[in-house]
Amino acid sequence: MLEKAAHWLTGWIEMEIQGDGARFLNAAAKMGVEFWGFQRENGRLLVRGRPREYRNLRDLARRCRAHPRLRKRGGLPFFTARLQKQKGLLLGALVGVGVYVYLSGFCWGVTVTGDQRLTQAQVLQAARENGVYLGCSLYGLDAKAAGMAIRNDLEEAAWLSVNEDGCFLEVAVNEADPAPQVVNDREWSNMVASRAGTILSIQAEWGRPEVSPGDTVQGGQLLIAGLYPVESAHPYGPEQEDPPRTLGAARGSVRALTYREFTVEVPQEVSQLVPVGSAVRERSLLLFGVRIPLGLYQEQAGNTRTWHHSTAWSPLGRELPLAWEESVVQPLQEVVFQREEEELRQAALLALRRAQREELPQGSRVVEEELTYWMENGMCMLQAKCRCEEEIGVVKKISFE
Repeated sequence: MLEKAAHWLTGWIEMEIQGDGARFLNAAAKMGVEFWGFQRENGRLLVRGRPREYRNLRDLARRCRAHPRLRKRGGLPFFTARLQKQKGLLLGALVGVGVYVYLSGFCWGVTVTGDQRLTQAQVLQAARENGVYLGCSLYGLDAKAAGMAIRNDLEEAAWLSVNEDGCFLEVAVNEADPAPQVVNDREWSNMVASRAGTILSIQAEWGRPEVSPGDTVQGGQLLIAGLYPVESAHPYGPEQEDPPRTLGAARGSVRALTYREFTVEVPQEVSQLVPVGSAVRERSLLLFGVRIPLGLYQEQAGNTRTWHHSTAWSPLGRELPLAWEESVVQPLQEVVFQREEEELRQAALLALRRAQREELPQGSRVVEEELTYWMENGMCMLQAKCRCEEEIGVVKKISFE
């Protein structure tokens, strides 16, 4: 192996010897000329030697009646000689290496892993604000400091790191579990009714129930008492003037049938943007996050709707920062029209359901409702009288003056 490397560095030639080859080789060996790679091909003798000794063997070949003919040559001297004749190829190779080294100093892609509640858009936006984005320079990037800065901007993240994978960056996120709601069980309190209703069920986790299913209560009425006297251990004994009392935080669930009224309104006239004219297609090239328009495009005046479709170059299954983007810009015109009666009713009913979801406590449901529609000043009015099943117990702190 070392011998082959030495021959390649100094260069070599391959000769075909016709005539008295044995006499020629013996005479050359006495002169100190070294040959190697002896072989015969179709009755002809092939040997290899050094290029600088080939010219000195011409007189010896004539005396020995041999005819050496050059067939091949190779090695570093001949390779460099060919490169000197092809300066454009050498220059192109040098420029290619320079471009490769220059582009390898930039980020070719950013990926997000481990996100659950956080969206990739949130993580990428925080990363961009802290210097981690497609096309950023990798030479001055401190991945550890960038990860800590992004972590400080994302309160939901318990742990975050920025990992380098060649020209690509990975933002690994580990989200924190939501903190449990802290309930102060040492605070003395009662549970009272938030509104009037008929009790359907009552469950006291702590405290004494003061009402029963079927009772009608008013807003602010006591439902579960956190302060109440303790029953005597001897029910037939004498009554105590100051019986002992239990004081704590009332907790439980009280569901009741309540009455609510909802009123919503929707306009009969509505405006809508409709497409007009023909859509304009704009083509661009995305290179390291920079959009390069492929043509002269005029910005559309007025209202428009735009769709973007991009196709990234993925030669080895990994997207590179080179993509083809096509945008479709559709001009829009505002049109005002009158809604029909049935459409008005549907819009009003949709607004009613939205108002019920916003106002009713979580876990509530509408048991019965009576709907009334009427028109007033170009508006469709809807009133709903509802019977609702909902949680009415609220905690009220006990204060002593």
